[in-house]
Amino acid sequence: MTMEPRVTLRCLIEDLTSGWTNADHQRAASSLGNLVSKHFADEISKSQLARHVRVFPRLNALSHPLLRHFSNHFTSEYDPSKLESISGLSNPHWWKQKTQQWRGAVTDHSSVSSDSAWLCAAGIRRDGDNSDFYKSFMYQVSNNGPSSFLPAKADKLLLEIDEKITAQDAWYLQIHCSTLALLAEARRHVGKTVTMEFTKPSRFSESEPIGSLSVSIIGRIKEGATELDEVFLAATILNEAEVASVDLAGQYARAAIDDDAEAWTSTTYVENSYAFSAIVPPSAIDNAELLETNHELPLDFQPLGLRIGLRSHYTYKDGIVNAQVEGSAIKSLCGYWFVPITDHENVEKCPRCVQRHKQLM
Repeated sequence: MTMEPRVTLRCLIEDLTSGWTNADHQRAASSLGNLVSKHFADEISKSQLARHVRVFPRLNALSHPLLRHFSNHFTSEYDPSKLESISGLSNPHWWKQKTQQWRGAVTDHSSVSSDSAWLCAAGIRRDGDNSDFYKSFMYQVSNNGPSSFLPAKADKLLLEIDEKITAQDAWYLQIHCSTLALLAEARRHVGKTVTMEFTKPSRFSESEPIGSLSVSIIGRIKEGATELDEVFLAATILNEAEVASVDLAGQYARAAIDDDAEAWTSTTYVENSYAFSAIVPPSAIDNAELLETNHELPLDFQPLGLRIGLRSHYTYKDGIVNAQVEGSAIKSLCGYWFVPITDHENVEKCPRCVQRHKQLM
C-alpha cells in the first residue's frame, strides 16, 4: 500500500523555519504562501496561482531533511502496523516521523484523506523540555483539538491545483506517446493514414472523445545518402466545446515529432481539422522505435510543448512596431507568422529570411 505524501502550507512555513539544505526552496515555500493569500484576497486568479504552482518543486520534494524522510517513508510500500503512533491521540490518529533532531506528526486518517498522508506539524526534539515537539504537540491537540493542524482551505486549494496539473501532465504524456506510436505505424505503411481518438485532460475517467489525431507519411525526400520521411499530422475536433484542448493536443503531437514550431508547415484548415506537415527528424524515429520496443520512454523523459522563438526573422517595417506593442503576429519574409517578443540579437537568423532579404536589397 502506498500513500501520496503531502505537507500542509502552515507546517511548511511556520514549523520548518530552519534546517533547509536549499535556501531557494524555503523562499519558494514562503512565496507560495504569499500567492495563496493573494488569491484568497482576490488579487490573483486560480489560473494565475496554478501557473506559479506548476513551476514550483512539489511540496513534499523540497529540500528539508524531515520532508525527504517523510516522502521516502510514504511513497514506498509501508505497513501502518509498523508505524509508531503518537500515544493518547485519536480521531484522527497520528504517526511519528523522526530524522536527525527533527520530529513530525503525520495523519493518514480516512476522515482527512483517502489516499494521502499529511505532514501537519513539525518541530525539534528537546528531551525533558516543555518545548519538545511531541510534548508540545500532544498538549495542544489534547486541549484545543487537532483542527488548527489539519489541512486547511489553502491546502485543499493547492491539492485541487496539483491534481489538475498531474492529470494534464499525464494527458500530455499520453498524447506524446500515442503520436510516436502512430508515427511508427505510419512509417510501416507509407501512404496509409493511422488515427486515434483522445479524451480531454481530467482527474476523472472520461469516455467521450473530444478529438482525434491522424498521422501519415506522405513522401520520402533524399538528402544525399539519407532518406527522410515527410509526415502529415492532423488534429480533428469531435466536440466543438473542446476546441482549445484539441488545439493543445495538436501542439503536443507536433512537439512529439519535432518541437521546433518553425519546422512545421500549416496546411488548409478543413473539416474541423488542424493540419500540418514536416520532415521527420531522426530523433523522432529513434523515440518511436524505443517506445515500440520497450513500451516506455526514459524515466527522466518529460513531454514538452512546441518551442517558439528559436530563430529571428526578417519582416517589413510596416506594422512591426504595432506588433511589438500589441503582441500581435506579423508575417516574416519566409512566410512564417510570429510575435516579435524575443531579443533577435541572441538567436539564430532564419536562413530563408536572410536569402529573401538579400534578394530585396
